Amino acid sequence: MIDIAKNRTLSLLGSAMALSVALVVLFVACAIVGLVAPDLRFAHAWIGLFTTAQMNSPQAWLEGLFFSLVLGIVAGSIFAAVHNAVAARGL
Repeated sequence: MIDIAKNRTLSLLGSAMALSVALVVLFVACAIVGLVAPDLRFAHAWIGLFTTAQMNSPQAWLEGLFFSLVLGIVAGSIFAAVHNAVAARGL
């Protein structure tokens, strides 16, 4: 039987990498949608979160992928640390 109390923590590295990969996949999906259907504004808004370069430029792709990766690591680490602190208090 699994002891739930021991398994309430999240891996800092695992959470950071998972969110990074998720943000990279979302960026690529929105960039592809932005290239295929440039009239859809929601794709432009997501890409604009990570870069100010023109959407179809190589610079936008490089900056978007880089910042998606970095911000995913930061946000995933913060989320895991906060979750572990809250779980340690038994909430």
